[in-house]
Amino acid sequence: MQESTKARQARRKRDAVRGILFFAILQIITSVACASLCFIPGMPQWGILLCLVLAILCLALIIPALFVLKSRFKEIEGGELDAAGKY
Repeated sequence: MQESTKARQARRKRDAVRGILFFAILQIITSVACASLCFIPGMPQWGILLCLVLAILCLALIIPALFVLKSRFKEIEGGELDAAGKY
């Protein structure tokens, strides 16, 4: 029984990491798309600034996601889902 718990925890950790990686890839793609809008000829200065800010914000959202991943690992290691599954 203990072995299956460890395997479940490892699977949940892998799934959590995959979710964060998928989120990070989408954020990077969105950031590149926003940054590429800055190169449109004749774009006003405020438009360029807006696109750059959006690109930076997209990348900045990856940092809180890493903190969420850390807390998710603590939940998985603490066995909260396993304990809740008993009810």
